[in-house]
Amino acid sequence: MSTREKRPAPDQSNLTGRQKRRAKNSNARKIGTPVEFTNALAKNTPRVTGAIRADEFTAARIQEINAMQTAIKNAGSALNTLTFQALPRDMRRRAASHKLTRLPAHLRAKAAREMENSPPAKRKTRRGKRQNKDDVVSREYLRRQKENKWLETHIYHTKRMHMSNIWGYRLAARPNVKSARSFYRAFQHTSIIHDGSYTGCLELVGKQDDILHVMNPVTDITLPSLGSERFIKGNRIGYTHIYEYLSCPGKPICPITFLWKPKQLKDESQTLWLWIHPSAFDQVYQQIKIASEKANKDNTVVMNDLRDEFVRFDFSGAGTTALLQAIVKPVEESDHIDKDTSSTFKSSKIWRDLYHLRSASSLPPGSILGLSVQDPRLAFAQKVPKRTNSIPTEANLRLTELLTHWPEDIAYSDIWDKNVRKTVLERLPSEYSLAERRQENLLPGTKLEFKHDDVQIPILLVQRSSGQNNKRGQQDTCKTELLEGWTLILPKGCAMAFWKSFMFAGARVAGYEDLRALSFESGSPSYPYDYLGSLACENVRDMAKHEAKNAWLRRPPAKRLNYYKLGVDRPFDAAFDSLISTTTEDVMDIDHKNGNKPTPEFYILHGHKTIISVLSAKTDDEAQISLLSYISDLYTKRGLKPITSLKLDNALVQVRLEFFDRGRPEANAMIYLVTDNTEYNTQTVYIRNREPGLKNKKKLLENLKEDDAEEEEDTTIMALDRNEKPKFPPSNDLIGYLTTANFSFDAGRGIGLGACTVLGLRRLQQLDT
Repeated sequence: MSTREKRPAPDQSNLTGRQKRRAKNSNARKIGTPVEFTNALAKNTPRVTGAIRADEFTAARIQEINAMQTAIKNAGSALNTLTFQALPRDMRRRAASHKLTRLPAHLRAKAAREMENSPPAKRKTRRGKRQNKDDVVSREYLRRQKENKWLETHIYHTKRMHMSNIWGYRLAARPNVKSARSFYRAFQHTSIIHDGSYTGCLELVGKQDDILHVMNPVTDITLPSLGSERFIKGNRIGYTHIYEYLSCPGKPICPITFLWKPKQLKDESQTLWLWIHPSAFDQVYQQIKIASEKANKDNTVVMNDLRDEFVRFDFSGAGTTALLQAIVKPVEESDHIDKDTSSTFKSSKIWRDLYHLRSASSLPPGSILGLSVQDPRLAFAQKVPKRTNSIPTEANLRLTELLTHWPEDIAYSDIWDKNVRKTVLERLPSEYSLAERRQENLLPGTKLEFKHDDVQIPILLVQRSSGQNNKRGQQDTCKTELLEGWTLILPKGCAMAFWKSFMFAGARVAGYEDLRALSFESGSPSYPYDYLGSLACENVRDMAKHEAKNAWLRRPPAKRLNYYKLGVDRPFDAAFDSLISTTTEDVMDIDHKNGNKPTPEFYILHGHKTIISVLSAKTDDEAQISLLSYISDLYTKRGLKPITSLKLDNALVQVRLEFFDRGRPEANAMIYLVTDNTEYNTQTVYIRNREPGLKNKKKLLENLKEDDAEEEEDTTIMALDRNEKPKFPPSNDLIGYLTTANFSFDAGRGIGLGACTVLGLRRLQQLDT
């Protein structure tokens, strides 16, 4: 028999308000059943088998029925919440309290009874006021978008997510409910969708050589050129960085993705699309314009601003392919389309061959699939079928063949033609017209069939790879599957037609802060927060600095940290400018005409070979010469004039820190070198001496004290046992900062992303030797 006793009942006099409410509701739900029945019929009824008369049985149980009805009545009156208040927070709507159709169907009857007991609200008379019409509402919405534009899915987001005015748009930052863990679970099992339509598209039209002459001076020379054989055919998307004119690796602007138009027989010119973050779109446009002016006189490259001309949805997660397969339906599957003349028939067949594809990361990096699809509202609402582990043999063989021999003539789509995009926008049916077509169906709920006069929507399906990380030498630290997925590019005006289907099929919405968290979980930097040296990064750092400082000032002086006594001069930002040399020659570039913010002098070295060439040198002078020689050779290979000077003191390298033990770092944390061996042993004795199964630090210290160790090690252990605080390191040992830091769900420990100076990492190498 167990000796464990039950937990003692709480003292009724010391109950909290929440415990009192729970006790009240529990007592109200109890059904009082009498021990003895006074009904004479129940006592005298013989206990024999046979038929039961309803009247006699009811009379025998009348007291129990009355007790049950009384308990139900008391339980209902004891509750202090209404129906709409009992919903989860993410399902609550402001209109649910007075509009029954906003509630789930199984709760509308109960809410209707509650509304009958409440008196009707008095309505204000609107004498002399005209009702709002559609044109008035439209003008009001346009007025609100003068400073910050709205995406096509704005109304959906604004009811469910925190909205922020940033980068010239009104964007969704994060859901209204706590979603950090559920967001990570959704990625592992289902699909995550993000409306990235705010990413601007810049179109360059002209001869292929002319476009390359314009782009080579402003792109990353450590990455493959835009004219590389893998990208020039237009069947793959590419990644690179934009710098100021002939300034690489210094003065970075932003990372971009680019896509060439698949070549057609009749086309003499070539078209290039650049997808640029909105925080740097104007800056990139200006640098390309400068490069075009400095190119040859015969250069006839034309730049077209295609911002807000496309809808872009980014998908991630294990169930992304299954979700897209259920909603993206090619027009070739209809009997009204001539498959012999269709330009996308081959790509539509390949799209269905990918039905059993588990992860988009299995495809060739950056693969493009051009399709013409049906309006998903015709088959609304779609459901994602359950997946099984078994794959038919024939389908498996076909899938394996595609993954090993990916075709190159399936990337073209009519979305490249602006006339087709305009036609789709004009012919896209309204919700009212589709509802009228559904009323004509004999059986309610029947899906609409695609007709020959229905609009054909051209799209691009892009396998979003992490190619930018593969060129950085981060394969061992970055979990690229967290970033890889699909990107769906649509003509403008088609956002809500697809968005509603994705939502009803089970996709989870992510804001731009959620995307940053996803990049953090993968161990890769997120633009613009972690791309030091760019103007956009400086702007977001200033915003975060002011927010943190204002939050600190709102606290009483006795309740906030005294950073001055702790020796922290700049607690609200990462002072990277203090790590670089500040001589009279190092003056920041300032655009006095436009009054722009100064461009930082420090920059990040990208590319595995670039970093190795610097860290493998024996002395700092040799590292300076090696870096300048390596960069100059890359300029020469591109046919550009090599640079003559490059300061190694201003160079940074992105780093990723992991905690071996408990705790987690925070943003703006300082990274120091530990040059004192005694101090190093004090801080690492627990990690160096713990056993594989021993996680308790107290037990470890007891085991260490029992051993016959040296006197110096005993002193170290005693100091650790007394929890002595280490001395504040000298400023000369400061080598970097963390820009993003938190607890990682994927790694199960604290992780920080930041940057260190090249000279500081070289000192760290010398300590290890």
